[in-house]
Amino acid sequence: MSDFWKRKIKTFFRKFDLDNDGYVSEEEFAEFARRFSGAYDANDEQKEKLTKVFVKVWRKYMKAGDIEKDDRLTLPIFIESIRQQRYDPELIVDFVELIRGLHGLMDVNQDGFLQPEEHQSMVRKLGVPEGAFDEKWAFAAMDVNGDGKISIDEFVAAFFDFLFSQDESSPNKFFVGPLDD
Repeated sequence: MSDFWKRKIKTFFRKFDLDNDGYVSEEEFAEFARRFSGAYDANDEQKEKLTKVFVKVWRKYMKAGDIEKDDRLTLPIFIESIRQQRYDPELIVDFVELIRGLHGLMDVNQDGFLQPEEHQSMVRKLGVPEGAFDEKWAFAAMDVNGDGKISIDEFVAAFFDFLFSQDESSPNKFFVGPLDD
């Protein structure tokens, strides 16, 4: 896998490493889901459902990559786990469920689409400061059909492009904000 792809995964990993200790535990994955859903005033059922899906995905990462058997993911293990499982149909199904759940939370007006302001809210909730990258361009990249809103299918496709593509020119490289160095 390319250095560019590894940089994207590093950016993704850091979103979950809540205490910045270089490890991601099951509790951090679950806490990320709780914080994210809480930021959208999700009800307890929505929070629990999203947390369960996040933990399910974390456990699949662990199954493939926890060499030291200490129930923590390091960045190299996270990278290798995603690389190994990128064609695993079960993980793909879990990712779709996870991304659909996130889309549902972020769709504040419940019209089935993400509007530009809903996307911008997601970016802020991921800790990306205003002006850190061209959010309008990133939104437009996900809005494949150009109708001014992001459907669930467009959102899922953008996530998979972010997670698996090695194309440095792909606009979805900014799915979770600007890439870390």
